[in-house]
Amino acid sequence: MSFLGLDIAASGIAADQAELDNAAENLANIDTPGYARTSVELSPLAPASSEGVGEGVLVGTVGQQTSPLYEAASLAARAQLAGANESASIASTLQSAFPEPGGTGLQAQLSQTWTDLASLATNPSSAAAAGSVVEDLHQVATTLNSTYAALAGTATQLASDLTGAGGLLAQVNDLLSQVGQLNVAIVAGTNGGLDTNALVDQRREALGKLADLVGVRTVANADGSVDVLAGGITLVAGASVAQLQATGSPSGADLAVETTSGAPVPAGGQVGALLTGVDETVPGLLSGLSGVADSLATALNALQSAGVSADGTPGPTSPAASGWSGPTLPPIFVDGGSTTAYTTGPASAASIAVSPQLLADPSLLATASGSATAGQPTIDATTAQQMAALGATAGGPDDRYGALVGAVGTAAASATSAAQAAQSLADAAAANLSSVEGVSTNDETIALLEAQQAYQATAHAINAMSTAFNDLLAVTT
Repeated sequence: MSFLGLDIAASGIAADQAELDNAAENLANIDTPGYARTSVELSPLAPASSEGVGEGVLVGTVGQQTSPLYEAASLAARAQLAGANESASIASTLQSAFPEPGGTGLQAQLSQTWTDLASLATNPSSAAAAGSVVEDLHQVATTLNSTYAALAGTATQLASDLTGAGGLLAQVNDLLSQVGQLNVAIVAGTNGGLDTNALVDQRREALGKLADLVGVRTVANADGSVDVLAGGITLVAGASVAQLQATGSPSGADLAVETTSGAPVPAGGQVGALLTGVDETVPGLLSGLSGVADSLATALNALQSAGVSADGTPGPTSPAASGWSGPTLPPIFVDGGSTTAYTTGPASAASIAVSPQLLADPSLLATASGSATAGQPTIDATTAQQMAALGATAGGPDDRYGALVGAVGTAAASATSAAQAAQSLADAAAANLSSVEGVSTNDETIALLEAQQAYQATAHAINAMSTAFNDLLAVTT
């Protein structure tokens, strides 16, 4: 009697055990990052004779259930989400530099300045009223300085997040090295006939993190390795790995990322959002804030220069200064460390200040018309009234600041909406990928039970054949 039946049953036992082990492995790794569900490849053993009777089942490799299309879509969605979240975080931080509306923000300080100027216009010879106005102007300048410093500090911090020890570039370089090393191990394992699924899982997890950080896509190679690209720049080619470095600076608004060989990298993900924040968003706000400072300073300085103080001191460009040999009024605002002049520019909000002379003597504030008589006290309040009216001037400092704050708020809201939309896209991409690669507790439990039942059935068949053999042996003896 042939032992073919036992051979077939034994192959079934091996297949059932392999499927039991596989289901248990899937369940054990249900929460392992980068893990892709595996399945056992089974194929029938061809009959060895012309009788057409199969010889059982052959246990093949344990293959991963993957989808290159869904994996590529997931990497792209992850990069978009990470970048959108980083942009939203940056926008929120920048918005916090503008505490508006509120009682301590620049808008309230400007409003108080115009109110106090209007009060001064009702009593232009009041030293107390002039002192209040000068103090208001000093607070406005200080707030412009501190807001500029906060914005610039955010850019500096973002640059540090990129280039500092353990920063984003260090993380990217470490992950690129990991992918290169895993490529080598996977190729070697595949050539040696070893199971490389765990290595592929590790590489998949590293690639996902790279997508979050810098935005990447992959190209699979026939030997099991993958190439990694950011834009059109190859960062990993098999075992060859590029490393990234930063160039430029926040102060120059030219921070960028390139390979150590000098190839510019069009970064996405968190790094791309960070670079946009440093090179575009923050410089735009700094310029806008300096525009507010310039609008305020040039308007008030022009009125100050053309006016006359309550004690009769003329401004340098006033008609009263013609033929006047005495001292003239200082500017209200100075800039850039100067004590005598204000210069407009993209960084003027950083150093705008009230003239030291005016701070020391608020009576040097122009209140009267420039046609007043030099050297003679006057109760004329024409210039004080003109200064107070600046708060309602179309395109004046209040309008400019309101537009800037509105733009910041709109940008923050848009960034939040973009992050929410990116989250939805990422969730959809992850769900598609999970439908192929993800482990289902229910499905694997069912597979486990089916394999157990098949194992038990095969065991019963072996037991039946064993009994039959024993019975036959008993008969023949």
